[in-house]
Amino acid sequence: MNAITLTPLLEKVIELIDIPESHYRLAIDRYGSLSDWFHRPSSMLIQLEPRVYSQGSFRYGTVIRPLFDGEYYDLDLVCQLHLSKSKVTQEQLRELVGAEVKSYAKAQHFNEPAIPKRRCWRLNYADKVSFHMDILPAAPEDADIVALLMEAGVEEQFAHLAVGITDTDHTNFQIISREWPPSNPDGLGNWFVERMRVWQVPKSNATASVV
Repeated sequence: MNAITLTPLLEKVIELIDIPESHYRLAIDRYGSLSDWFHRPSSMLIQLEPRVYSQGSFRYGTVIRPLFDGEYYDLDLVCQLHLSKSKVTQEQLRELVGAEVKSYAKAQHFNEPAIPKRRCWRLNYADKVSFHMDILPAAPEDADIVALLMEAGVEEQFAHLAVGITDTDHTNFQIISREWPPSNPDGLGNWFVERMRVWQVPKSNATASVV
């Protein structure tokens, strides 16, 4: 099969599995609405400078349509608060974010309340497009951990985006401890975008590049 016959086939497959542009816009609207809620004047999070950003397939542009009726798109977000891990437990951070997620669900008249998951809070949207929105509470990683990441070879621009996250199964979930589950969804997202730029193929060369 040569490039001329393969390219239309690939285009058809992409058309079948890719998320419609209207769904992307809806996801962005929902993400923005929750972020606005966290930043409203009466929010319990406002003094902690909440930073809400996407992670996972929506961040990377790799979302595919659900295979079966009744399945949900997954929209994964991080709610990062400006506080120190030495001043709060994972549980306290989780409940702080959860309180605002719950109040958002109530104010927006969701069919069901926010669902507590192991590492995040989940909102189920079941209107014209069905989404799971998972909101992961996080706090900035300590400077010494960031330094260790750079020593291990992580670029500084990515290492500084590392965070500690909450996990109800973690040993230190209910106690003050600097040892939280580590993660870096923002750094990984930025790294992925950089790699895409390197390998991006100009449209004029796309057909010739398919073999």
